[in-house]
Amino acid sequence: MYKQRIAIVGAGAAGCFAAQRILELCPDVAVVLFEAQDRPLKKVAVTGGGRCNLTNSFQLVTDLREVYPRGHQLMRRLMYSWNQWDTMSWFEEHGVHLVIQEDECVFPQSQRAMEIVGVLRRELDIRCGNRVGLDDLQDYDAIVITTGGSRNFSWLESSGVEIVPPVPSLFPLRLEPSGLEQLSGALVEDSVATIAGTKFRAEGITLITHNGVSGPCILRLSSYAARYLSEQSFQAPLVMNWFGDVTEDDALELLHSMATENAQKLVCNTHPGQLTSRHWEFLVSRAGIGREVRWSGVGRKQMNRLASVLTADRYKITGRVPHKEEFVTAGGVSLRSVDSSTLECKSRPGLYFAGEVLDVDGVTGGFNLQAAWTMADAVARAVAERFK
Repeated sequence: MYKQRIAIVGAGAAGCFAAQRILELCPDVAVVLFEAQDRPLKKVAVTGGGRCNLTNSFQLVTDLREVYPRGHQLMRRLMYSWNQWDTMSWFEEHGVHLVIQEDECVFPQSQRAMEIVGVLRRELDIRCGNRVGLDDLQDYDAIVITTGGSRNFSWLESSGVEIVPPVPSLFPLRLEPSGLEQLSGALVEDSVATIAGTKFRAEGITLITHNGVSGPCILRLSSYAARYLSEQSFQAPLVMNWFGDVTEDDALELLHSMATENAQKLVCNTHPGQLTSRHWEFLVSRAGIGREVRWSGVGRKQMNRLASVLTADRYKITGRVPHKEEFVTAGGVSLRSVDSSTLECKSRPGLYFAGEVLDVDGVTGGFNLQAAWTMADAVARAVAERFK
């Protein structure tokens, strides 16, 4: 009896999960994965620092557009069929014990990404080192494209698929030298980053690096502003509120309280708890207050300047810094090109897309992998229904 054959191009998270789900839902079909690289799931193996942040509980998410700058409407629709709890249940049922961290990120209890890789690869027909195009797969009954983010989609465009030009997303920012880089390694737990003159804003932990800033707050900002920053050649003014959501007036009130309680102490020696002593000294100096100045000697203009530096500290973005191997792009196959329920190509029946190859991307925290699982399941259901 003839066995329907499905080709999956790209053996990453979306591709391997789509294959597993297709075989679960429709075990009589044959699924072959073609991977251009030397081994499958390379990106999954390094994500989360090699621990694999495979999803998020979403308990801190009030609106999906907070975590999916592009594609939140599609994700809202598809997650009715496969959400984060389905993902966690699936991996638990396949032998992976999971833990939810305080920040709501979900990891394997073993803290080993290779445990996830092993489960996803299990019993799949994966052919590595095979770079194939659509013309090479005409003998297959269905084709699923899960090639991930890319700078080159010309091979799909030539087949009539609409492409949204890809740009980098999720990256640390390189800043013009200001002295901040001397604090490399310092963390600010509660900060807000904005791009001056725009509505792009993110909050959370900021990590100061040897050439700029990184951490969840900055990575989120780069995701929200991915296309804008690309259009600006990654040159833009960055404004940091080192006190989180605290306003300049509230900061000024705090500073007056500190001045009253510590009148005879040096300003640089009495830092608020949310900043390291070195970071506080840097910001005090940036406000034009000398190291030997006591609180009793701080004038009104200096106090106002310090409050401004704490809540609206300006730097110049001069470029982006590649984020290790966890490369994410904004752009790809336009969502207008696919059916929003099945992710089947509208202009080419039997051709499906899942994962980052589509114009869907999330912020850091397990959201991109959840998008991969959700979209892969949608495609698997559609393929299974097709070959019932």
